[in-house]
Amino acid sequence: MRPASTRAVLAGVRRVAIGADHGGFALKAKLIPLLQSKGLEVADLGTHSPEPCDYPQIGYKLAVAVAKGAFERGILLCKSGIGIAIAANKVPGIRAGVCGDVFDAQRARAHNDANILVLGAEKLSVPAAKRIVSIWLTTPFGAGGSHERRVKQLGAIERMILTQRKSSRRTR
Repeated sequence: MRPASTRAVLAGVRRVAIGADHGGFALKAKLIPLLQSKGLEVADLGTHSPEPCDYPQIGYKLAVAVAKGAFERGILLCKSGIGIAIAANKVPGIRAGVCGDVFDAQRARAHNDANILVLGAEKLSVPAAKRIVSIWLTTPFGAGGSHERRVKQLGAIERMILTQRKSSRRTR
């Protein structure tokens, strides 16, 4: 039987994708065993070396996989977390939040139903990153009330933008 903390993680989360550019490569390698120790199936979507690479490609690849439902959640890393979060948030259905501490991680999940956690590898120690990941994985979304209403509004904004894009393509 798994410990209670692991069962809490697995309540609705079985598969997690993780990705990083060269700036987050080393921290990603430290987080994968943590995720696996919680009984999660982990897919490493790159990069697979510390050689310089472009974060938009990795952020997009992981975000599409989460948006399509191949993974319940995703974790992205780059030096600051900012660039790769911007890339991920371009994908409809993604709510990627840069979290620098456990407060951010808890709020990203409880208030915003963040489906991708983004970490700035240059800003965090390995123990701090592990605490953030653990809190983010075990915090449920506070469904109902103002938080659910606001997350639904985010989805409505995405649908409105997509509809406008389709409409403008037809009138060209």
